[in-house]
Amino acid sequence: MENRNAILSLLTAYLNKQVSREEFDRLFSALTELEDEDFQTTILQALDNQADVTKSDFIPERVAQLYPELLAKVSATPQVAITPTGRSARRSVIGWKLSVAAATIFLFLAAGIYFWQDTDHHNRTSLISAEQIVPGSDRATLTLADGRTVDLSAAQKGIAVGNGIRYLDGTEVIALTADEGKQTANTRLLTLTTPKGGQYQLSLPDGTKVWLNAASSLVYPEAFGDDIREVKLEGEAYFEVTKAHNRSFVVNTEKQRVAVLGTSFNVSAYSNDEVTKTTLVTGSVRVNILAGGVTQGESRILAPNQQSVIGNQENSLAVNSIDPRTAIAWKDGLFNFHGLGIDEAMKQIERWYDIRVRYEGPKPTGYLGGKMSRGVRLSTFLDFLERDFGIRSELKADRTLVLYATNTARNADL
Repeated sequence: MENRNAILSLLTAYLNKQVSREEFDRLFSALTELEDEDFQTTILQALDNQADVTKSDFIPERVAQLYPELLAKVSATPQVAITPTGRSARRSVIGWKLSVAAATIFLFLAAGIYFWQDTDHHNRTSLISAEQIVPGSDRATLTLADGRTVDLSAAQKGIAVGNGIRYLDGTEVIALTADEGKQTANTRLLTLTTPKGGQYQLSLPDGTKVWLNAASSLVYPEAFGDDIREVKLEGEAYFEVTKAHNRSFVVNTEKQRVAVLGTSFNVSAYSNDEVTKTTLVTGSVRVNILAGGVTQGESRILAPNQQSVIGNQENSLAVNSIDPRTAIAWKDGLFNFHGLGIDEAMKQIERWYDIRVRYEGPKPTGYLGGKMSRGVRLSTFLDFLERDFGIRSELKADRTLVLYATNTARNADL
């Protein structure tokens, strides 16, 4: 199933012209590894008539050509009825619970048809405006210890810090001073910052890998000392920590201190969120509440598949069991809206599409569900909100998205 999901994500990105030829080849390599022949056939039949994938007009031509055939296949595929409380079942743009083949076809359509098919919507003006809002990309700024800033290449996915600073492909970003000694390098701090609509990867001096989400920053030294490896996070990041004998790795946020030896985990610590979350994927971590930079109160050790939640107002700490894939979906190019209220989901949308959200009238209640590629344009998500939740939208010239709720009492887990 993970392989299937990876293929669906690649296909979505490909249809949005965000996949390189190398990634396109990966898509077909992954297809050949699947034992599900029906699944292979569904996608291959959708693409097999195109010889030259480099043609700029290939995708719109191909989508227009395949639309009637694929729509017929979707309509003919049995589906599981979903009936939210108080409403009849309807299909969700994001969370249709169909067979794998039908889900594949629909993702193909959802990512492509809105961009090139001239359909009619009663709120057409808003959707056309939303079509102009493209998803985030690899963008970040590096601030050096002396205050200089470097706008990092959007053609690169990340940087590595060691003997100098290089992009992950080995290209030099900037040379760091090498003759000031290890002790000095341990005190010279660098800051990697992503804007709204940006993300970037980082390899730290010890080999630890970090994925930095949108509207986030990570402060770290040019080199780690012999006793402790310590960084400071604002926003969200996923860490794969390299084990080092008797050298713990510490992530500090405004509200917590997370200490590990070698593990993989996600920390979400946005200042405008109501809680700070730490989700453990492998290994173990100890979470302490911080107040004024000092640890206080109880600490908890997390096991894999557990998430700590610290209330940003009351400084309470709770631990819940969850599927960690929900928390780290963003790292793999997905939104995972399972169990999220509309307000929490819209904060993710704000950060990724670099917009502001305002509610006209009562704020919608209820819960979303399902997954969506982070490679689609804003209009796809807005169509889902209107179709399944009765939430109309209007995009202003200053990138403010106004939401109008016509139904504020619906709960659904699609």
